Amino acid sequence: MTTLSNASSSLQEYIADVAQDKIIIYVQEKYTLEEETKYYASEDYKNHLDYLIEIWVSYIEGIFYYDIDYNGTFETISTYFEAGRYTPHFNNEWLDDIFERHILDTNICLK
Repeated sequence: MTTLSNASSSLQEYIADVAQDKIIIYVQEKYTLEEETKYYASEDYKNHLDYLIEIWVSYIEGIFYYDIDYNGTFETISTYFEAGRYTPHFNNEWLDDIFERHILDTNICLK
């Protein structure tokens, strides 16, 4: 598992690394070695990682939207992160959305 300090990583790198670590830990706990191998070779892994990154970024931006110091750019949030003033919290419910609730498996057609 990757341990990152705020000073040595950008916020985007931090989010990507933590999201990847969370998937790896989840898969190691729930899957057999053969299932793990198939999962990482599938498109599901990339789609799940992209989803976690996108949902987390969206969540972070939503939090800062209400902060009067926020000027509306992700760079501002990144500056807070790099200065050690903010470290985002990962919501493990997002993993449940993927693996337990299978929200990415449904095909929804909007008219």
